This record gives sequence, C-alpha cells and structure tokens, in this order.
Amino acid sequence: SSSFSCSLIGLQHEVKFHLDESTLGKDEAVALAKWFVQQRDVRPYEEIDIVSMYPKGSKKLAEISKIRIQNISKIIDSMNTEGIFVVSTSVEGQQEGVGPVGYVYNEVLVVMSPSCTRTGTCCGISIR
Repeated sequence: SSSFSCSLIGLQHEVKFHLDESTLGKDEAVALAKWFVQQRDVRPYEEIDIVSMYPKGSKKLAEISKIRIQNISKIIDSMNTEGIFVVSTSVEGQQEGVGPVGYVYNEVLVVMSPSCTRTGTCCGISIR
C-alpha cells in the first residue's frame, strides 16, 4: 500500500492596512515580499490576483482601495521575474465599513494561481 499527499497551502496572503491608510507599513511590505518570493520559487504560476474591497457607498475608501492595489503591485512587479500575469480588482462590498465584517475593508488579498490548476494536475493526478 502507498499513500500520496498534495498540498497547495499558502497561495494567498492578506496585506493589512491601518484604517483608511493606503501605504503598507514596513512589516507588511517585508511579509508580502517574503511570501511572494517563497511562493514564486515553488512552482510555475499563471496569474496573481490582487483584490481589495471598500465599504458600500464610500467614494473616499474606493480611491484608497485603488491606491492600496497600486502600492502592492509595485512591490510584486519588482519581484515578478517570471512575468506572471497580474489582475487587480477593487470592488464595492455589500456592507458598511463598521460591524463584524468591517475588518475586510482594511485587508487586500493577494492570490497566486498555479498553472497546474488550469490543467487539473497539481497533485500528480487528474482532477476533473
């Protein structure tokens, strides 16, 4: 008998911002850079998605959301030696900026999609 294990953990990273600030703190920038380099060197990637949400109806935070994405993109672009396609999205959330889910508006999600997800071969077996 044999066993086979496959893991795709670590494919996403949350970049945390303070309230309505658009710049990354030093610790967040270093954490993002370390995570990106580690993931980049593990397997081939097809796409990097950068997703930021802002509270419903907030024009000010919509603009901050776009600037956050630009700042994260600058860091990723400087290390994207493989020329991985980057998709940036800033979307309006369904709720106000307060309450139990309000914290999501202070985080930007960066997700790396490995090439094997398209072919369904990430774990050495065909996934349909």
